[in-house]
Order: sequence, then C-alpha cells, then structure tokens
Amino acid sequence: MSTSSLAPLLDVAELKVGYGRIEAVRGISLKVGPGEFVGVVGSNGAGKSSTMRAIAGSVRPASGRIALAGADVTFLPSHAKVHRGIAMVPEGRMIFGNQTVRDNLILGAYARVGKDAKGVEEDTERVLALFPRLRERLDQMGASLSGGEQQMLAIARGLLSRPKVLIIDELSLGLAPKIIEQLFPVLVALNKQGLAILLVEQMASFALAFTQRTYVMENGEVMLEGPSADLAKDKRVVAAYLGKH
Repeated sequence: MSTSSLAPLLDVAELKVGYGRIEAVRGISLKVGPGEFVGVVGSNGAGKSSTMRAIAGSVRPASGRIALAGADVTFLPSHAKVHRGIAMVPEGRMIFGNQTVRDNLILGAYARVGKDAKGVEEDTERVLALFPRLRERLDQMGASLSGGEQQMLAIARGLLSRPKVLIIDELSLGLAPKIIEQLFPVLVALNKQGLAILLVEQMASFALAFTQRTYVMENGEVMLEGPSADLAKDKRVVAAYLGKH
C-alpha cells in the first residue's frame, strides 16, 4: 500500500505564523504520510523555517492546525512535541558546543532517560554506526567538530528521541558538497527503515533527487506541490531553482 493511500502521519492545515505585524507563513497546508520522505524548497524568506519551527513547537502559530497521528498538537511546546514524536534538526545545527559529543547525544534522548535505558543504549549504537566519526569523538567538545561532523551530531541527537517524524531544516547549509553527498544516503536509509522525514533544503536539486514529494514555497505560501520527480521537470521549478539547463 502506498503512503498516499494512508492517513497522514503529520497533517498541517491552514498554518499561519507571524512576528509582530509581519506574516511569515500565510495559511499553508502540507502532509507527511507514514514512512514518507517529503521536501520543502523555496527561496530565502519564503517562510520555510518558520513553518518548521511552528510544527516543532519552537514558534507559536497564529492559527491553523497541526496534527500528529490524528491528535491535535498545534499549540504544544517543543518539549511536549518531542514526547509525542516530532524531533527537529534545526537550521545551523544548534548543538551544545560546550558539551561533549556524548553529552549531546544523551541530551537528545532526554525524553527517554530513566524509562528506556536499554533502548537508548541500542539507539546510541545505531546512530554511531550511521556516523562512525562521532564514535571517534565521543569525548570531544561539540564546538571542536567540523561543520559536517556537527550536522551528523545534530541528526544523531534528533534520532535519539526516537521520533515518528524527523524535521531537518537546511541540511546542506554551510557544508561542502562532499559532506552533503555523504549525508543524503543516510537519510534515504533511515527513510527506508520506516522513518518519516520532512526536509527543508536550499539546494533544490538534492531535495528533488532524494525525496518522494516536494512542496515549493514562495512568500509564505505553497505555490506548487507534487511528486519530486515531476517537479524536477516542471519549467517553473527548473527556471527558479535548478537553472535553465
């Protein structure tokens, strides 16, 4: 059964986000099905990050509805949404630079500490297998890692909450192409294992190549949506985000 035929795991309807008098997100709707890999692309200032922050609970929506597995989570704070199954890898990684890699991972699992010690241990081994560099640097301070290693740590930290939906905001920001090419296959592998992923990505070519469906945002609204393979051939998307050739 395809994910499109199932009830959405994450269902965002008519979401609005504002900062004072500035309306950053103007009533967008999007869905992520169980086990789906969905992309969001758009130019700077399109409202992509504001949308993700509202879904994750770090910004309070002005209106609209956010549902996870059918339950309304619209106005829950971020820590409550982590408990429900929404984890976010934020733009700029936002790791704790004055904490070790090990401590950053422990903080990622805070919602499970004391309740699922064996599961946390198993999941820690799993993320270290995904990112072997982190195993070699467990006792290093987060600030001493390279940008690529910090992004690996941010993803690993998010995975340790055992999310139902993993939101990743600007995976490639500030990273060398070689590192980006290493990270995307990891996300594909996680998705094939059943993890639903919602990815904001400034490099539209990568997002369209790896995701199943994509939303194109402009000026706080969804302007286009559909299968990623189809949008990659859409003349409007090619001209705006992929280059005319």
